[in-house]
Amino acid sequence: MATEKDQRTIAIVSAVMRGDGTPAFALTEVTATPEEAADGIHYYLAEAQLLEDGYEEPFVHFAASEAPPFLHATVRRHLGLPPAVTELTPTALPEEPRCPA
Repeated sequence: MATEKDQRTIAIVSAVMRGDGTPAFALTEVTATPEEAADGIHYYLAEAQLLEDGYEEPFVHFAASEAPPFLHATVRRHLGLPPAVTELTPTALPEEPRCPA
């Protein structure tokens, strides 16, 4: 049986629809055990929070462990959120494009 100390916080970026029908990105952090995450429960927890926050389906989710390396850092920047602790390494944050000229 999993205990509370077995739980971990999982950051999930989701592509969502706003109430007015426009697309958006949302970042949700949920708490789940490794077993729950392996069963996909963390996505159900994220969906419950997204619905509570007023977002509408369809939802497309990307946990940090399954997302392209740039996604979470880019969405955090887009939403005006600080980088996650694990994103503070120089290799984790994509550089701004530079003009080759």
